[in-house]
Amino acid sequence: MDALPTFDNILLTTDLSPEASGAYLTAASLRQAYNSALTLLACIDTSPLYLEASAGTIDSPTMIIPPEALQRSYAEVEVSIRDILTENFPGARANYHIIQAPTAVKHSIVSFATNNKPDLIVMASHGRSGIARAILGSVAEYVLRHSKLPVLVVPVQQR
Repeated sequence: MDALPTFDNILLTTDLSPEASGAYLTAASLRQAYNSALTLLACIDTSPLYLEASAGTIDSPTMIIPPEALQRSYAEVEVSIRDILTENFPGARANYHIIQAPTAVKHSIVSFATNNKPDLIVMASHGRSGIARAILGSVAEYVLRHSKLPVLVVPVQQR
């Protein structure tokens, strides 16, 4: 019989949305059960497709984020991540990374995980369907299909 897996290093991804918070409790429970280190990953999406879609039209030219705006976004994300760690992972061996995603976030997550080799990736599903899923795609589904590492997807909580 094979030994049970160990999860010494857990990667938790977040987009800071309310739906993403569902994965925090799961990651906290796993971290505690396995006495794991935790890395919280957030991506600032600067990909051309995201910028064009957020401008209201796919036909608009690629936009460049001014450095001041990017620094402000980074600072805001950092405050949110520190709050998440304090509220959900007190006393944990935890760190965080905020990365700029020049391509789709799903690619950045897989790349980060490949380079950092956590034992488990934990992420939330947003539960999108229909047109929203067709346009935005599923980050969780992409990570599941393209990561060589175990991935735990926590479904969105029904309200």
